[in-house]
Amino acid sequence: MMAPASRKLTLLLFAGASFLVPGLGFAAAEIKLDKEFLSGIIEKVPTVPFQKEGQYKGTVQRFRLLAIDPKSRRFEVACQVVGEFRPPTASPLKDKRARKEESTENWTSFRFDVRIGINVEPGRDGAPRFRVEVEEVKRRELEGFAGALAKILGRSFDQVVTQIADGKASQLGDKINAEINKRVKAFRDYGVLCAIDYAPSDVVLHFDVTRLKTEGVVGYVYPEPRAGTVALTRWFHPRQGHHLYTTTPEGLESKGYVSEGVSCYVYPSEAEGTVPLYRWRSRKEPFYTTAPDGEGVKRAGYRAEGIACLIYPDEKPETVPLYRFLNPRNGRHFYTMHKYAEFAK
Repeated sequence: MMAPASRKLTLLLFAGASFLVPGLGFAAAEIKLDKEFLSGIIEKVPTVPFQKEGQYKGTVQRFRLLAIDPKSRRFEVACQVVGEFRPPTASPLKDKRARKEESTENWTSFRFDVRIGINVEPGRDGAPRFRVEVEEVKRRELEGFAGALAKILGRSFDQVVTQIADGKASQLGDKINAEINKRVKAFRDYGVLCAIDYAPSDVVLHFDVTRLKTEGVVGYVYPEPRAGTVALTRWFHPRQGHHLYTTTPEGLESKGYVSEGVSCYVYPSEAEGTVPLYRWRSRKEPFYTTAPDGEGVKRAGYRAEGIACLIYPDEKPETVPLYRFLNPRNGRHFYTMHKYAEFAK
């Protein structure tokens, strides 16, 4: 499992990319990140503290990008583990007295250079998957007794330093976590990460967005329940291949429909500022619009079936758009609050 600090470092790299790259537009299918930009992101990673009471304490700091290795498909990242440790005392009585007085005079400084390899690949769900390896832990400076730190930590010395370097001994602050989560959300809204190209001077992130054609916003709905609203549920008919949206789903399973859950929340009857969402139907599918004339679909063989629900024609507080998409391969429509059609293919 990936360590917290290393994972957060890599999330800052990739989730921050869509948030920080100047001129980035959602219409693009790829993002190119040069080494200079990536170096700037890595250098902003905050120091990571670690401590074991009475034995050692310090920070992991000075993260920097050394290279991008296309062959191993990894980022080579360096950092420093800097801290202090308490050497073993010759007398148990003296050690007891020192702990009682909580003296800092017996602490000895140490510093290690650490080299980390970070590999990022797209997962099946489009989310990035991280693999981190600590490639080298090299002692740079050790004051006082040679090998004293190793004696304190015993045979687990290398493992402990590796864990510290990998960030397993600490957590970043809540504020940093909140910022990362915000950027990850923006990253996921952009599209599905499907491939990464590594080059010595840059990396290119490739995204696979929906192939459905957008037809704009039908109206505005609530993503969560509100007073007076009901769930607009979405149902799929596997044999006929279309979706049905309704506030009264009773009996649909017996007609071959499969529930896909709640689409959004709407009004079942007239409310101030709302307009009807009309349902029209052809042999191929139901069609939904706020236009009383059905946007002219009658000429294409659709017939009016009445009002499905009521929604807002304009944005209101806490509402979100209800988008309509067309599948160009079969001519059927799809409605969702997700601006990329839930990445439907």
